[in-house]
Amino acid sequence: MALAPQALAAPEPRHVEPNRAAINALLDEFVPAAVAQKDLQRGWELSAGAARTTTHAQWLKGDTSVQRYPAKGTHFHGWIVNYSYPGDVGFDILLQPSRKSIGAWSFRAEAQKLHGVWKITTWYPVATFAPPGRTQTVLGPNDLGPSNGSSAGSVTNGRLAPWVLLIPVAVVAAVALGSIGFATSRWLRRRGRVRELERSLSGR
Repeated sequence: MALAPQALAAPEPRHVEPNRAAINALLDEFVPAAVAQKDLQRGWELSAGAARTTTHAQWLKGDTSVQRYPAKGTHFHGWIVNYSYPGDVGFDILLQPSRKSIGAWSFRAEAQKLHGVWKITTWYPVATFAPPGRTQTVLGPNDLGPSNGSSAGSVTNGRLAPWVLLIPVAVVAAVALGSIGFATSRWLRRRGRVRELERSLSGR
């Protein structure tokens, strides 16, 4: 059992510079297509993983895994890197609205290179800001829970659909389960080698 803590300590992937040109190009397509829902088919093609958990038919009806937001602009290059590994980049991005009735929203996202193509695999809002001219408040994850009432599905009032808040939980859970499974398999292999050694010694 002394080996178990060592098995849990998986090595961290190598840090690299993010491919900004590729992710800039991805966001320039993904935000209008998937977030603003101007081209749902293209948004489907640019998504994967936790960012695409509905069926294709549901997605094309607008029932997507990406929180809808009327983003302003055509270029979305002002993202901040959280981590960058080979073929896997996590980042935050602040989007401005095309309508004055709502404020800016901050999103947390992940882009991965899958089979040679960059796609958005995680995308969820982490904060909303009051529109200009109103009392400046910032709503974060603790303010955006289901307790805020039935208005949670509306973009206009700055509340999020409850399912959106489950995305970071699901991502963390998936990573945790993967780490535990990897650690367990390593421990079982080592335990098997220990037993083989014990049998060989007892037979002498």
